[in-house]
Amino acid sequence: MQQTKKKKILTAVVCLVLLIAALMALRNQQYILTLLNFVCMYMISVSGLDVLFGYSGQISLGHAAFYAAGAYTTALLTTKLGLSVWLTIPAACVVSLILGIVVALPASKLIHHFLALLTISVGQLVYIVLSRAEFTNAMAGVSRIPNISIFGFELDNNFRFLIFMIVMVALFLVIKQRIVNSRVGRAFLAIRENPVAAGGIGINVQKYKVMAFAISAVFTGFAGAMYAHFVGFISPETFNTSQSVMFMTMLLFGGMGNFAGPLIGAAVISVLNESLQVLGSYRMLVYGAFILVVLLFLPRGISGIIDIIRELLHRRKGANHADAA
Repeated sequence: MQQTKKKKILTAVVCLVLLIAALMALRNQQYILTLLNFVCMYMISVSGLDVLFGYSGQISLGHAAFYAAGAYTTALLTTKLGLSVWLTIPAACVVSLILGIVVALPASKLIHHFLALLTISVGQLVYIVLSRAEFTNAMAGVSRIPNISIFGFELDNNFRFLIFMIVMVALFLVIKQRIVNSRVGRAFLAIRENPVAAGGIGINVQKYKVMAFAISAVFTGFAGAMYAHFVGFISPETFNTSQSVMFMTMLLFGGMGNFAGPLIGAAVISVLNESLQVLGSYRMLVYGAFILVVLLFLPRGISGIIDIIRELLHRRKGANHADAA
């Protein structure tokens, strides 16, 4: 037991050293640093989507709505009211939480394609409101969104922001693991496997479905707020259906219901997305084909393949021990 703990600590230290070395090597690579910042935002958002879909079994194709809620809340409060980001970022999470609960109340009574249609509709509704409402500046968007400042230390370049984002990713991953390994997480899994049976053993199915939506919305809303402060400008075009599809693609590719899946998916698809920019609107066709291929041939995603390899190695190790005995 103590040996395993020491091994984990050693692994963590080695990973930290490698991470610091990699960051120092990339310090002047502005394009890569920008991409890595977006990857971190997507990791948080997709991890939230994993809580909803991967653990509680509720599909969402409208998660760009929560991303937009977080981004617009902090953007409008900082630019129009002049509030501190340390007030507006929590406010962004609260607004996303409320929106998540509002969506979850009817969504918790729906399943499969009906739920998918509802979430798509919510995403489109939010997009229409943002693109036409006067208080959001409609299609002109919101500009001059201030940088995040920590005790007077301004995150005014890609490198500083990336350090902050890595810390935030670690924080949200810890929160996620605490949730999914708790009684709440076990209730999510029971509902995912069989909602009727879960209700039969005393689990309040609707309550936990709403809770999963709320948690997922907060994760994504926070990521949206980070996007607003990193880019400094937002417009409705960023928060359309293709953004929701990209979140789902990342989750399906990486693998659902585990720690590594959303991280792998966010990293790989972000790079792929940059590579496909030349295709313009045809990028959506590639995403659609990609989801289809993953569902057909990699139902557990890339992380599922890793799990299978780990299981095979574990069995082989067990067989070798048995032969030696």
